[in-house]
Amino acid sequence: MKIKSIFASVILLIGIFHANESRGQAAILALLFGDQVASENFNLSLELGVAQPWFTNLDGTDRSKLGINFGIGTNIKLSENWFLCPNAYFLANRGIRLNAATPITAVPELNMLFANSETNVNLGYIDVPVFVHYQTDNKKFRFGIAPQISFLSKATALYDGSEGEFEEDIKSEMSSIDYGFIGNITYVLGKAHKGRGVHLHLRYYQGLENIFDGGFSSEDVRTQYISFHLSLPFITDELAAKNLAE
Repeated sequence: MKIKSIFASVILLIGIFHANESRGQAAILALLFGDQVASENFNLSLELGVAQPWFTNLDGTDRSKLGINFGIGTNIKLSENWFLCPNAYFLANRGIRLNAATPITAVPELNMLFANSETNVNLGYIDVPVFVHYQTDNKKFRFGIAPQISFLSKATALYDGSEGEFEEDIKSEMSSIDYGFIGNITYVLGKAHKGRGVHLHLRYYQGLENIFDGGFSSEDVRTQYISFHLSLPFITDELAAKNLAE
């Protein structure tokens, strides 16, 4: 059964990548089929959260911005206390406001016009963490760690100059992949979400990759963030009642 669950998780994650241009599609599929595919050893969940990022060695930082995370999770029971949980957040935003930045276009006049402007940098990723969780015997807490790989889907810089605003696509100035590790603490509300439970997650991410290839910084800029997430499991009422009774 575990092999089938892992295989189903891989198929799900592949499907999410293909659904990236229509992000709501994956959520709709989970809503429609989440209960049908649930078993004692496998279930899906809808993942919602916010992340507060910051960036190391980035001069001229004014403030970082809260980002929204949204995706699909899988929950594979390995034993009574251990779970494997590959997730995919196909909407994972991170942003920061710089006190002064200059466009790096091929038009020198445009670069001069918006030189040293206040700038909002908005980054969009597809985050794919694979958690290993230990669940306490009372089924109230989970502690886990995950390697995470993040695929850059968009990167823009909005310059606020004296002549107005200018938005630049800076994806070519960014590393296409970020990777690192996440630590996770989970509290399980067993009777919420129609008796199916709600998982409350507090996480810390440490990136290991320099996210800038050039342009904004010649330093080694790495991402860190703290996030708060909700997991809404899809599981049949009979299995939910059984889990609560255990």
